[in-house]
Amino acid sequence: MKKLLALFLATSLLIPTQAYAATSKPTPKPSVTKAKVVKTPATKKPIIKKPIVKKTVVKRKKKLPEKKPLKWPPGGFEKKGELYAKTATPKELLIAGTENKYIQKNLIAYCHKVACLGIFVGSETGCDWWEINSNVLGIDPNNSTERVILGSLITLVSGSKAKTIKAILLTSEEPIADGLGIGAYTANCRIGIPTGKIPSNTYTITPNRS
Repeated sequence: MKKLLALFLATSLLIPTQAYAATSKPTPKPSVTKAKVVKTPATKKPIIKKPIVKKTVVKRKKKLPEKKPLKWPPGGFEKKGELYAKTATPKELLIAGTENKYIQKNLIAYCHKVACLGIFVGSETGCDWWEINSNVLGIDPNNSTERVILGSLITLVSGSKAKTIKAILLTSEEPIADGLGIGAYTANCRIGIPTGKIPSNTYTITPNRS
């Protein structure tokens, strides 16, 4: 019995002893979950447009200067009985054209091509229509110092009231040339039915002119 015990002890001593350390299981670390920050889109303020205020433009009517009353008898006019007449300057004729569309039209259409003359007439009593007789004059081809009648012109226009001035444009058919002009005119203030078309210019070339 003692031998068995001793043998058991001896055997026990021979068996290597393994030490087992207690292995602790790793404790999982608590995971920290970051809170997601959801960005709220900024609410844009509505753009308030200012109302466009349209200014009402009021056009002011230009006041035309009042015409001064005409002095009678008119200055610078030649007088024959109750009639008055005057040759218009180029400036006066242009002004007359702005007030009389017929004169303006003929100035533009004809007077850069043929002989023309502007005159002013007036009458103490007034009339139904005016008749102007005139001559178209040119240089005499045989004598440059003399002038010859190239043709005659009859101009008819509507009448005018008493003591008023009327502008008249005499228009021939004679082509413009050196020394050419309209002159030697006479004005007649007529009563009754006109003898021709109003307004009109009738030009007659001198027969057998050289």
